[in-house]
Amino acid sequence: MKRKGWLVPILFFFISLTGLIFYQKRQDSRSFAAPTSLPPILWSESSVNINKIQFSESGHQIEVLRIADDWELSQPLAARADHSLIYSILLNFKQPSLTEVIDIDPVNLKNYGIDDFSGRITLYTKDNHTYELMRGTLADPSNYYVYSPMAHTIYTMPKSAFNNINTDLAIWRDKHLLNFDKKDIDYITLTYKENTYTLLPTQADQTTLFESEGLDTEVLNNLIDFFEICKVKNFITDIASPNLLRAYGFDTPTLSAEITLKSGEVLTAVIGNVIKEENICYIVVNGSNSIVTIPYFDLSLLKIENIETEFPPNILSE
Repeated sequence: MKRKGWLVPILFFFISLTGLIFYQKRQDSRSFAAPTSLPPILWSESSVNINKIQFSESGHQIEVLRIADDWELSQPLAARADHSLIYSILLNFKQPSLTEVIDIDPVNLKNYGIDDFSGRITLYTKDNHTYELMRGTLADPSNYYVYSPMAHTIYTMPKSAFNNINTDLAIWRDKHLLNFDKKDIDYITLTYKENTYTLLPTQADQTTLFESEGLDTEVLNNLIDFFEICKVKNFITDIASPNLLRAYGFDTPTLSAEITLKSGEVLTAVIGNVIKEENICYIVVNGSNSIVTIPYFDLSLLKIENIETEFPPNILSE
């Protein structure tokens, strides 16, 4: 009878212990699936190891490649890429700063505004790793829903990471008109108002200056400084036909410049129509068929007009 008296407490102990174990497992499972405030790390890459970036949205795709230490657009056309935009993308996506986990193995991505037309950014590395994030709708005023195919998970990510990333080709293109440093110029050939001038550099107080008879020195050097730092305002076309070039004034250019560098490289710039009221000049550089606009530059004071000599009446009468 005394042994039977211990049986009930022992059974109660094991039943309680078993229940506690199952309860703990269920709590652990719930805490794993629920959103967390701890920022997860999807991946962490070195910027120098990333050699290709793709961004697609609504059926359009942009692709940039790392060529040596430079970034070049490869789709939808070949052109220099905007380094400031690429730097921003690498900064925000080489190790994405995620806010929280929202849904593991989501049943329907459309609940988060994600489908085949959503913004999708993909990074490729030199060692053949691929990282991808798809942007959804806003989760709140500061965060987007994003989906990682690699993790099969919906996260939230700061809205700021996606600032200025879209498929507008103009934002991906390098805006620098000509890439040169004035001190590297060997000489310049300038054609203006049917006259051609050869400009040679001189050094004055550690500053490179150019001058030519018949041209105002101050305006001339302002023009060369303008070309050195000038950036494109708008890209008009990359496949200008002869008729289109003529329509923008390139059959009778306002000004042509040929800049020969000490390295032997030759840069060219041809200004077509100039519209002061719209603050633009139409220009083509380096013999391309790409018409772009740049800010207006007043060329009216560049050339020093010849002053006709007036002879005294008595000389003329003789």
